[in-house]
Amino acid sequence: MKAIVISKFGTAEELQLMEVLKPTPNDDQVLIRIMAAGLNPVDTKIRSGAHVSCKSLQLPAILGKDMSGIIESAGRNVQGFKPGDAVFGCINNTYAEYVAASPDVIVKKPENISFNEAAAISLAGLTAYQAIHDHLKVEPGQRVLIQSAAGGVGHLAVQFAKLNGAFVYGTASQKNTSFLTDLGVDVPIDYKTIKFEEVAKDLDVVMDTMGGEVLYRSIGCVKRGGKVLCLPSSTKDDPKAIALAKERNVELIWSMMHPEKKTLQLFANLLEEGKLKVKVEKAFPLNDVIQAHQAVESHGVSGKVVIQVSV
Repeated sequence: MKAIVISKFGTAEELQLMEVLKPTPNDDQVLIRIMAAGLNPVDTKIRSGAHVSCKSLQLPAILGKDMSGIIESAGRNVQGFKPGDAVFGCINNTYAEYVAASPDVIVKKPENISFNEAAAISLAGLTAYQAIHDHLKVEPGQRVLIQSAAGGVGHLAVQFAKLNGAFVYGTASQKNTSFLTDLGVDVPIDYKTIKFEEVAKDLDVVMDTMGGEVLYRSIGCVKRGGKVLCLPSSTKDDPKAIALAKERNVELIWSMMHPEKKTLQLFANLLEEGKLKVKVEKAFPLNDVIQAHQAVESHGVSGKVVIQVSV
C-alpha cells in the first residue's frame, strides 16, 4: 500500500510517499481503507523531532492520528462493525491507504457529513472537549476566553463552550470575525489590532493554545480562583506561568488528550443532529502532503487541513 513515511526528523521535505506492507489485523481488529486523514499541529512537531513522543518513536514511521474510512474486513471477535461500514476515529499511522484498528477507537460516520469532515474531528475534537468539559468544567453563564478560536481545536472548543451555556470571547485575525460569529462567539477579538486583555476581563476560564506571552497575559484576564488551561506540551511547567498563576490564585492546567470512544460517539451524534460543525479549509491529495504540512505550520488556516487518501 502507499503511505507517507519519515525516515528522519526534519522539515516537511522529509515526508516521502512510499510503498509499504499493508497491515494485517488480528482477531480483535478491523482493517480500514482510509478515505481521508486529518492533519494536526502535533504531526508537524513529531515530524520535526520536537515532540516528546519522538524519544520513543521508531523510524521509519508513518505519521497521522485522525482518519475516516471504510471497513474492509473485521476480525472474528469484533462486534458492532462489519465490512462496508463508514467510520472515523483517533488512530496512529493514518497517512496511509490502510490501517488496522481496535473497535474501541472508532465510531460509525453519520451519513450527513463528508469523509473529509469526519477525518478532521477526532483528535482536535477530543482535545477541545476534554479541555472544556473535563478540565475547565465550563458551566452555564461562565465567561470563557478561547485563544486561536478559529483554529482546528479552537473552533470546536468554542462550540463545546457554547453548548455548555458559556459566554465566549474568542481571538482570531479580523478576516475570521464572521466565522467566529457564526460559531457563536459572543465577543470576537482581532488579536492583531486589539489587546485581548483589554476586552476580556474578570474571566472564569481561559483555554490557551499558544503558551509564552499569550499564556502570561491570559492568566492576567482570569479572576481569582479561575482556571487557565494551556495546550502546547512544550510549555508544560513554565516557571513564569506557574508563578503568575500562584500570585493570582489561578489554577493552571496542562492537559493531555486521550482517545475515548464514548466522546467520539457524542461527536457523531452532535454532527448528525447539526449541533456541531467541523470546518475543513483545505484538502490536499496524498501526493501533496508536504504542502499540507506547510499549510498547518503557516498558522494561517482556520479550521482543519486534511489529506484525501482515496477519492
